[in-house]
Amino acid sequence: MMPTEVVIEPVRDFLGYRACERLQKEVWGFSDLSVVPDHVLHMIVQAGGLLLGAFDGIGPGREMLGFSLSVVGLWESQKLRHFSLMTAVKPGYQNQGIGEKLKLAQREHVLRQGIDLITWTFDPLESRNAHFNLNKLGGIVRRYYSNFFGEEMRDALNQGLPSDRFLCEWHLRSRRVEGRVAEEIQPELRLAEVEVINRTVRLPSGQRAPAGGRLGLSARYLFFEIPQNLQILKRENLEAARAWRQECRKFLAPYLDEGYIITGLVRQGERSFLLLERATLEEVLDRR
Repeated sequence: MMPTEVVIEPVRDFLGYRACERLQKEVWGFSDLSVVPDHVLHMIVQAGGLLLGAFDGIGPGREMLGFSLSVVGLWESQKLRHFSLMTAVKPGYQNQGIGEKLKLAQREHVLRQGIDLITWTFDPLESRNAHFNLNKLGGIVRRYYSNFFGEEMRDALNQGLPSDRFLCEWHLRSRRVEGRVAEEIQPELRLAEVEVINRTVRLPSGQRAPAGGRLGLSARYLFFEIPQNLQILKRENLEAARAWRQECRKFLAPYLDEGYIITGLVRQGERSFLLLERATLEEVLDRR
């Protein structure tokens, strides 16, 4: 149930830090040994990092429904950025716009610090995250990391697969991001211009499994299909999910290395495709 009022504000006290500890356990199934603890959250905030909480109203007794945590770091050894470590929304309140409110508030706070870039990682196979990060927020992807968190993570959402990740770049002052934040209508892609990198087959469950692909394509736009719902696929057929991970490594990493930029997620019926563009960073960011 969506609360009548969601308030986003910085968290700077131990009551809020401990609420963040509880949400980490609820969202990811972390143990006490895996959570970012209250004293570390306090040090991050004191060092200039940003911890935002989403609350169901104001005053005593309110509940934290979500949070977003980021730290200040260097980008390509030249400029400051925020690295967003975690954004979480309490189960039962997800898909109601709270995550978007947190990210937009994060953008405003970071801009006030004089910093115009936030980066974070996400799983290349999670179509819902790709839609949110690329389509709604206007982020882009130019880097693919194999085993970013090690061979396998142990939390409930990520266990079972190697921890490969995209690095999402959110260029806060770009025309692209300003247009997405303002919810401007985007021009439709002409499908005749698109080549498809990979082939898939339909499983008896209705999910799809990878069936090979092509390197060496050079079209302006490329599609790469990913699972419609990774978490369901993992529960039903973990081996198929692992095959998807290997397919990403085999095809996505080389195309990104060649200069393609991932700029969106396109849904066709029950299928999901990452959109890769052969363009410069400046061209992508300057286009609303």
